[in-house]
Order: sequence, then C-alpha cells, then structure tokens
Amino acid sequence: MPQVRRRLAALATLLGVALSLLVPGASAAPKPSPSPPGHYRLLRPPGTTAEDAEVDAAIREGMPGEPMVRELTEAAVRIGGKNSVISQDGNISVQWFDLKSLANAEDLPEWVRKKVPEIHDLLLDAGAESARSGAAERMIIEGVEYGEANKEVYRAIGATPDSRLVKITSGSTSRKTNPDGEHSELRAIQWLEKYLPNVLMEVSRSRTDGDPIRGSKARILARRIMDRTGLYFASPRGPCLDKCDRATRIFAGGFALVHYGRMGSRESKAAGAFVSLFMPKARIALGLWKRNPSRDAFVKAWDEKATAMSRQKNARQEEARRDNLGLGACPPTGASGYGGAGERRVLAMAARPLAASCAESGSSALAEGDYGGVDLSTLELRYLSDRPDAGDVRYAFSARAASPGGTSGDGPQAAAAATAATADLRTWLVLSPQTFWVNLNPTEPDRVIDPALGQTGAGRAMLEADLRMKRTQGKLLDPDTAFGARYWKAMARSEGKLCFSSRMWIVPGDVRVYEDDDSLYVLQAPLTVKMKAEDIGGSYSCGSTDPAASARNEELERSTVLPEIVKAVNTAPEYAPLRRAFTARVVAEWIRRRHEAGHRTSFDDLIDSGDLGGARRDDGWRPRQVFDDYVRSIRDREFTFRQTVRRGRTTLVRTLTFGGVDFGSVPTTTVDAAEMNRLHPDLPRVVRASASHPEKGRDGVIWLGERQTFPEPSLWTRAGDFLSGRTGVLVLVVAGLGVVLFGFRGRRPKR
Repeated sequence: MPQVRRRLAALATLLGVALSLLVPGASAAPKPSPSPPGHYRLLRPPGTTAEDAEVDAAIREGMPGEPMVRELTEAAVRIGGKNSVISQDGNISVQWFDLKSLANAEDLPEWVRKKVPEIHDLLLDAGAESARSGAAERMIIEGVEYGEANKEVYRAIGATPDSRLVKITSGSTSRKTNPDGEHSELRAIQWLEKYLPNVLMEVSRSRTDGDPIRGSKARILARRIMDRTGLYFASPRGPCLDKCDRATRIFAGGFALVHYGRMGSRESKAAGAFVSLFMPKARIALGLWKRNPSRDAFVKAWDEKATAMSRQKNARQEEARRDNLGLGACPPTGASGYGGAGERRVLAMAARPLAASCAESGSSALAEGDYGGVDLSTLELRYLSDRPDAGDVRYAFSARAASPGGTSGDGPQAAAAATAATADLRTWLVLSPQTFWVNLNPTEPDRVIDPALGQTGAGRAMLEADLRMKRTQGKLLDPDTAFGARYWKAMARSEGKLCFSSRMWIVPGDVRVYEDDDSLYVLQAPLTVKMKAEDIGGSYSCGSTDPAASARNEELERSTVLPEIVKAVNTAPEYAPLRRAFTARVVAEWIRRRHEAGHRTSFDDLIDSGDLGGARRDDGWRPRQVFDDYVRSIRDREFTFRQTVRRGRTTLVRTLTFGGVDFGSVPTTTVDAAEMNRLHPDLPRVVRASASHPEKGRDGVIWLGERQTFPEPSLWTRAGDFLSGRTGVLVLVVAGLGVVLFGFRGRRPKR
C-alpha cells in the first residue's frame, strides 16, 4: 500500500510539471487571494500594507469604535504576557459559543435541551482542569456573564442577556509541538471536539429516557451542538483560506483586523506585517483607553502618544543609520585613524556636520543650513579626494538651482539627501558589481533583483526607474497624442496586427572624469538606454512572424521613441534617485580601481565586505511590489490603447517592453589636464570654495562640499597596517622561512 501511494504521488508530480510546461508563464503568474468571505468583517481592507500612519489611524478609529479590537488586544496580553507581540509567526483567536440555543432545538434529544445549564458548567470545569494540567497550552476557557462591563461585547457578537456563553481564547502553537493545530482558530474547535463528547457522556448518565451515550454517538452529537452554538469569532488576521475558513463557518459572524488570504500568499504576508505593527501599539492604546474611556479623550491621548512614538522611532532609526554609515559621534581624542576607534567615520561624509560639530572637520557648506534656491532632490556626489595616509577625505555634491516657484530645502532635507547618496556609495562598495542589475520580465518573477541589492535604496531606485521607463514609453505611444498618432501611423503591420515587443534597458552613458592624483571630478555621468526588438513569447507574445515588419518597427522605435526616453531618464524629476545612485556608482568604481591597483584607500575594509550597515532599508518596501505592479499593468492593459480607424472601426494597439537596469560595469573616459582646463577651468576653485559655503559654477550648478579630517595614525598603527597587508604578510612569511631554514644562532647543547 505505501508503494502504491508513492507511485501516485510521483505521477501527480509529473503531471504538475507537464502542465507547467504546456502552459507558458502559468507558474510565474501571480495568484491573488480571493476576497474575504461574507461571514466576518474587517477593520482594514484586504492587502493592507504595514505603514505606521495606517496602523495609527486604524487604532485611532478601532480602539474606541470596535469592542473586538479591545478584546483581541486584551487576549494578546493574557495569552502571551504584557510584552506579547503577535507576529507573522503567531496569531490569536477569541471564539464565543452560546449554549442557550440548545434549549429550543427540536432536533436535539430532550435530555440535552433540559441539561443546558449543566452542560455549560461542566464544559467550563473541563476548561479549568485542562488548563491546570497543561493540556490546553496557551488557551483560556471561561464563561462571560452579561453585565455593565460586557454590554458592548454582547451587542457586538449578537448575544442576549440570557445567553449562556463559553468563551475560548487560544494562541498559535509551534508546528513541532502541535502539527495539526498550529492555527489558533482550529485549536479552540479541536479542544471542543475533544472535551464536549466527554461532557455529554457524563450528563447522559442521569437521563431517564434511555441509556447513556458513548463513543461515536457522543462525538456526532457534540459536532451538531458545535454547529448550532457557534456565535462569533475574532482574530487579528482573518482565517486562512481554505482550511481555517471552512472550520470557522460554524460561527454566525466574525471580525478580523485584516484579511489573511491563502497561506504564503502576498496577502498573508501583508497581513502578518500589518498585525506585527498593530498589536504592540494596540497594547499601549488599550492602557490609554482604560484611563480615558470616552472617545474624544482617547483620541486626543492617542494622537499625542502616537506622535511621540513616531518621533522616538525615527530618532532610533536615524541614530542606527548614522552609526552604521559612520554618522555618529566624532572620533575620540587621540583615537587612531586606522585600527582605532575612529576609523569607521569615513562614510560620515556630508551628513555628519549636521549632526555633530567636530573640531577637526572645520567649516562646511552642508553645515551652514542655508539652502535657499537649491533643489536638494538633484543632489549628487561628484567630487572625492581621498588621502588615507593624512587621514583626510574631501567630497562635494552638485545640485541644480531650484526652478522659479519650485521647492528648495532645509537642513533635515539636506541631511536626508546626503545620507541617501552616502548609502548608495556604501552599497556599490560592499556588494559585488556582478549583482548590479535589475530585471523586469513578466516571465521571470524569481530573477528580479539580487537579494542583497534589493534591500537598499540604490536597488529600489534601479527597479522603480525600470518600471517608470516602461510607463514613460507608454505615455509617449498613446495614440491620442500627436507623437503617438505619428508613431502608430508609421508602424509596420504584421498580419493586420499592431503590436511591437522589445527589450529596453538602462546602462551607463558617456561618463567622463578627471583625476588629479588622489582626487576625482565626475564631469558628466549621463545614462543611456539600449533596445532591440524581441518577442517575449508565451501569453505575452505579439505573435508576429514577419521579420521585415519587426526590423522596420525596431528602427522606428530606435529613431523616434528612444531619444525621448533617454532624455527623460537624464532630466525628468522622477528619475532623480537613479541619477543620484549612478554618480555614486561612478565614484565607487574609481575607489575600487585604486584599491585593486594597490593604492591604499579610506574604504579598503568596506570593499566587497557585504556589510550593508545603514544602507539597508527598513521601511517595509520589497522588490516584489514593483514586479507585481508591472505584471498588473500588463494584465490591466495599461500599455494597450484603443484607436479609432476608418469608418468608425476600432482596433487595439499594444506595446510590451521588458528589460532592466545594468550598472555592472562603468566604462569611463578620463580627460587630461589640458581638456579639463579648456572645458572646466573654474571647477577646482568652485569645489574648494564649496567646503565653506554653497558655490555656484559657471554652468549654474551649485556645489556643496565638506572636509573630514582624521587623526594621523600612530607609528604602531602604521606598522600594524603594514603587517596586515599583502606586503607585510610576505615579509612575515619570508622571516618565518628564515627561522625554519637557518634556525637561531647560539650555544649548541651537549650531546
């Protein structure tokens, strides 16, 4: 028999593989969870993301308006303790059973209808006994009597003053210790399935109209009673589909903070993220509610508390990010620049003077705090001077002047912009260049971005720019615009179809730099876009079989559409994060090349270390969000247009672009001194002046600089650094060989 089962399982696996091969893209297509069933209500819409503002708003409305929110919060504290946090790996459930309905149930035995009070009391006794014995781990079984404290709950669950309620509060347990009942909703139901038959067998001993019931009859009767008495359930996350949802349909109604969906789905992950933020805050809010039980008083108290918590969280995150990036306190007096406590401050760069005043740092244009007329969203790292032997790092950012009527910035904005550029630089230094790519292809959901790069601001800038590029193209090709109408009119039809599929990806353009010994000036760092006609195949295919038409359309797109996209990528405000990340990539490449050539740099310990530190994002953003957005755009025909042609007929025109961003290599052209003097004669002076105040160059670009000085390394530190390097290791090896081969001279011992 086991052998037959194994063969059936193998056959099912082979059939699944065959189907996945026969249906292109089927396995890659996202499978959204169905909407929540109608037998329970939600506090938040399905798929709610875990944003602090949404969580605070949900608590603000839910705590005074929904008694179930208070019930769930109280349950979380009682089950898990005062510091309980119900996270993605755990859940709670509160279920109410009303035994009052049994008294009038004509389809149940008469002795059951007469013994309702006794069944109720014995069931509560069984709950207390199983809790004492440990058989009901993380469960509370209790009765709830009608009274002033429970009026709201009775009203919410549909109970009446004469109801006989059994309330079961349960928490999830480990799959290892309870593999069949890890879901909190199922644990309560399973407890009743186990203990209610025992209660019924005991009560039936006193019946006068027949013999006591046993075994299967008791279990069948218990199941009928459960189906009839299930009144209401509540849980932070709605019951999972399909297993838990089927089980909870015995209840007349229910409540959840957010829909769970199918296990492992995008909705379930969003629900877990929401609940893990909601429950700890709700515990704090519950204390405020008990002290301020009126709606107005609570809302006022909560708004003040939520604001304070938000400030504390932001301060902690900023402190951690600054510390990881080297933006913390100044190096202690006498600390060694290399090997001592002060060596990790190299990446402080522009933001540090805004956080602390270091005597050795001197003046700074970024510390002045006067950014009137500067568009800080265009801030880019364009100059770096690295002299590690002198403990001196200088750098400068360029920024465009704010447009008339546009926004400029202030100190916090400057700190945020400079920190973002610093994080991008760190990203390019600590990760391998082989991972510097993103890929939006609807048939490749598992090859969107490198996992480490996907945790950074640079990775997000690349991925979102890729999707923006596709939407930029879509707007250009709208037949209702003059440009789009000309394009589709010139497009070659293939078998009467108007469809073109191409691969388009962003890469470095003509990068030009000037090197002055230990300094780098990034003179220009444009991006360009490559494209080629390519049919993606499968369900996304245009179905064209005419090579001549495809070649003509490729040339049409290359000559008309591509220049407009390149222009947008290099100038449009929405691509500013990508441009900022790319200039940092150019600077990082220069540092890498110096390091590989044997030059000592202030960043040697970071290169290829994999230590993202504060460059790792912690705002809940995930790369899959962009991929799903892209697939949704295709599915919802965002890139498909309706065009009216002759005599009122309508045709569909469609374009599909896939591709990505590739910063794996950065070819650069280094200009000589003569070329630098001819094209940018004033730039060195502007950069030097920018260290003390914002300085505008001849081209109107505003420069903001900073200098960071570190204490000179001690002789002992220099020796340690030398011996820890390749040359030092070689010296030690040679010395060791000398000792081994020639030994120590001295008096020989006697035989």
